[in-house]
Amino acid sequence: MPNDSLIKAMVSRISQRVFRTRPEDTLPHVVTHQRVYIVPTKRGLAFLLALLLMLIASVNYALSLGYALCFILSGLFAATLLHTYKNLAGVEVHTIDKINAFAGDKVAFLISLSNTLDDIRHGIRVSNDHGARLLTHIEPRDTTQAMLTMTVPTRGKSNLGRITLQSDWPLGLWTCWTYLHTPIAALVYPRPEDNPPALPVTSTQDDGPVSTPSLDGEVSGVREYRPGDSMGSIAWKSAAKGAGLQVRTFESNAAPSSVVLSLKSTGQYQLEDQMSRLSAWVVQAHSSNTEFKLELPGESSTSDRGEQHYEKALKTLALYGIDS
Repeated sequence: MPNDSLIKAMVSRISQRVFRTRPEDTLPHVVTHQRVYIVPTKRGLAFLLALLLMLIASVNYALSLGYALCFILSGLFAATLLHTYKNLAGVEVHTIDKINAFAGDKVAFLISLSNTLDDIRHGIRVSNDHGARLLTHIEPRDTTQAMLTMTVPTRGKSNLGRITLQSDWPLGLWTCWTYLHTPIAALVYPRPEDNPPALPVTSTQDDGPVSTPSLDGEVSGVREYRPGDSMGSIAWKSAAKGAGLQVRTFESNAAPSSVVLSLKSTGQYQLEDQMSRLSAWVVQAHSSNTEFKLELPGESSTSDRGEQHYEKALKTLALYGIDS
């Protein structure tokens, strides 16, 4: 058994060294020769096969010019290996910034690449294991930003994962690459519900504050009933005429000065539906500069407003009920 554990540990170390399977890299990171891998491309292998056929023909027919051409092209093939390697080695990944998004939208990662040499870096491909790809170049003694975007359908954390820097410049005969794996992740907020009810109004009962949808103001129209809508807002006359369940919408004369947002106030029963409605309400409250308090089981915030409070509330909703 000890031998098996030792073998597994050795395999794990080799796998991490070669493939960067775990997010253990730190920034800034300079691409060194120990982390660069290089092999011939398909074009390069076809080039070698053509050289071999030319050499066989030159030997068979004693063609001096054929020998000379084979040796010149072989030298070219060898020289491009060095240029391909130098195009990637020494690139510095300075920082990686993340841009959070709502579910269904695109999160973005801004990767800052620096070139400390006097030579331009041509055709650097940046990609990750989720399929995001970008082609860029870096001017001498300059820094550029490569943006990788990914569409994430569900809330939670979206890991950048292992990124690959790759180049086949100048002739595409060789390809070299390096891996970088950092523990950077963007937050994916719950997708706000389309056409949510108005912000709930907080009232006080014996068991504490209770939030109910606002029914103040002039009636502005009707819309289809959705679970969680107040029974008092249903347009019963329209229902009696066979129009189905519809609810009245109101133009509030003044936005509530403060609201308490909780799972109970949503009127929904499925967790993701609750998160979607709360997300929409947080966006509404922030847009109208309404002070709000988010109350979830095990999570509670102070009543506040502002960008920092808004971001904190969305982060809470993004991670609520999800194992880290």
